[in-house]
Amino acid sequence: MAGLGDQQQTDPGALAGAGNGAYHRWLQIEGNSGSGKSSLVLAGLLPMVESGALWARTGLANWRVLGPMVPGREPLTNLAEALEHGLDVGRQQAPGMQARRQQLKADPRALEFAVRDARAPDTGFLLVIDQFEELYTLAEAGERAEFDALLAAALAAPDCPLFVVSTVRADFLDRIEQLPRLSALYNDRCKHLFLGTISSEGLRDAIERPAQLAGIDVSEVSTAMQEQARDEPGALPLVENALLQLWHAREGHPKISGAKFHERGGLTGMLSAGADALLARIEAAQPKQGRTAALELLLCLTRISPDGRHTRRRVSRAEAVQAAGNGNTALGERVLQMLSGERPVDRPAAAAPAAGAGSLRLVTTGVEAGEPYADLIHETLLRSRTAGGAGNTPQPYWPTLHAYIDANRDRDVLRQQLALHAERWQRAPRFTRWRRLAGWWRRLEYRRLRPAPSSLEARFLACSRRASLATGLVVTIVAAPFVASAVWAFENDLSLAHVFARPLWHVGLAVPTLPEAVALKPGRFSKGCKVGCDVDTDETCFSDVAFREVNLDHPCAMGRTDVTFWQYDYYVWVSGGQGEPALVYPKDASFGRAHRPVINVNWYEAQGYARWLSKRTGQRWRLPTDSEWEYAARARKEARYPWGDEPPKGRANCSDCGDQFSGRSTAPVASYPRNEFGLNDMAGNVWKWIEDQWLIGEETRVLRGGSWKDNSRLLRASLRNDGVAVFRSDGIGFRVCRVSPIEEPVSGALTTEPPKR
Repeated sequence: MAGLGDQQQTDPGALAGAGNGAYHRWLQIEGNSGSGKSSLVLAGLLPMVESGALWARTGLANWRVLGPMVPGREPLTNLAEALEHGLDVGRQQAPGMQARRQQLKADPRALEFAVRDARAPDTGFLLVIDQFEELYTLAEAGERAEFDALLAAALAAPDCPLFVVSTVRADFLDRIEQLPRLSALYNDRCKHLFLGTISSEGLRDAIERPAQLAGIDVSEVSTAMQEQARDEPGALPLVENALLQLWHAREGHPKISGAKFHERGGLTGMLSAGADALLARIEAAQPKQGRTAALELLLCLTRISPDGRHTRRRVSRAEAVQAAGNGNTALGERVLQMLSGERPVDRPAAAAPAAGAGSLRLVTTGVEAGEPYADLIHETLLRSRTAGGAGNTPQPYWPTLHAYIDANRDRDVLRQQLALHAERWQRAPRFTRWRRLAGWWRRLEYRRLRPAPSSLEARFLACSRRASLATGLVVTIVAAPFVASAVWAFENDLSLAHVFARPLWHVGLAVPTLPEAVALKPGRFSKGCKVGCDVDTDETCFSDVAFREVNLDHPCAMGRTDVTFWQYDYYVWVSGGQGEPALVYPKDASFGRAHRPVINVNWYEAQGYARWLSKRTGQRWRLPTDSEWEYAARARKEARYPWGDEPPKGRANCSDCGDQFSGRSTAPVASYPRNEFGLNDMAGNVWKWIEDQWLIGEETRVLRGGSWKDNSRLLRASLRNDGVAVFRSDGIGFRVCRVSPIEEPVSGALTTEPPKR
């Protein structure tokens, strides 16, 4: 590897030179070549450590290596493991890895004390940390801060013989600020060694020397590969992939074809084409699911960065299989095997297809600490290169994967959120965990995440799903009556208020109040039209009863208001539509229902309501007679209107009454002042059906009171109107009257049964 030889020729003692009166006890190897190159450099440095040449000026003759370790998701655990193998081997009083981790977590000086306790005369300890950038990309903030404090305390202590070698990708150097304690020592304790991009000579040797040993001629592609790989941080993986593909495409010839190299798009084109070809083979083997499964697995192995500097993410094999198969273990295993080049366990090695030989592998699998894992081989697949020309727009090495990552950019953030929520749920007290579960909307966000079946996240989502189903069942049980009520309201053209009222009616709640009745004592009054009183001297008494004295010798109680829609709708609902004729919910003419007077009911339907009311209350209810109505309307006044001779504006609802309802619609009952008997709407709003016939022998009935669409002349207390008993109108309603249960039928009243048809 280029740079390794240069490092070996450097004066080792210079690495331990004093800086501000302190040794450089931290050597950081920085470069763009990824972990593979830095690992080779580490391999070259370790013999120098063992010989005592690396930190010669320290005066220490013996060295013990701790690690190498990789921070990973839990840097404290990995540090404890490195200490166990480097410090505790053979010690009878060794605390063990679990206890060591607890010590590291509890005390920021635990690393310092551990090294000092284990030291021997003239012995130094070298902690090797590979892929230092994982502290930024994998470790949680809390563990990162604890690791920062431990390492900084040990490096700062003058009598602690700990030295550190770390490797880090150069594009993560700006994140040292996330380690505030180490960043304070960065200039004084850290010596930097930058591994630049491989030189042209080193790249030429990597291409040509193995070819010479194999008897292959690469003269047509060597120069082109060197030019295309110049200044590329992933030069070696690119060249390796291209040479492998061209070697398999040589068709037995000892010469690698330059024409085929250029036809296939050079280094980056061959990498992208090889990856796309592998996806195509997976899709052919697993139609409809394979391509998406493979991309989901690659996405699972990617740590997405908002600035586009994506990195690899190692996961357990179980999580990789779940990500690819989404519950289909067989699919997940097959896709993982194809991406990693594994042979299926049920297929002998001799049966492996020759067509796939030498194909690009994107994933590596293995076992670490007894746990199977999966990881990306080519981190170059996640990167972009800067294209020439205006703007220098970055171009991805593999557009297919980059497009999929961009389309699912929030997936990694959601994955981290899910892990955090699952951890909080697990830490919560047992009987309050339900409060930490994911609700419907949160589960909807997590729907595309694919945690391993046995993972904490999977158990969290399973419990959340069960809780959501239980909640849904309860909601369904509660909502079912309202759904049925909504259907009922829609079919009968009722209001939204009915949707919520009907379930309550079922349990006896929110039942509309019965009509309130005002008692009227027997008495004598002047009935009919009197010129000069009910009409002006130049007007005519039309449709009026001739003026005469009338004596009411029986008491009654007049409804304070007209019967409302609420009251009538409840009657129809309770009756179940049974009646003669069949009961229906009357139309409201788009005026609204609720507390407005019921309209579009005929005389027989009004009588039916009175009969039902009588059965419900045990009292006798009927429509008022003509004399009872006028007696109640006049309220002991010989005047034109129930309130007197004043104009009706502000006192009633009619076409020329001049308020918001005039000529437009009915008004809610009791919207206007009462008369002296305490009765509302004895004039205007709607005509009211009366018990009496208009003419003997006809099916017409008397109407009283005037309506919202009539002028004020028809609101007079003496005025009568007539209507066919089966007639319905948006200007006709009714009110009821309560009488003595032993009262004989009113003289002149017809039967309340509908006429025979």
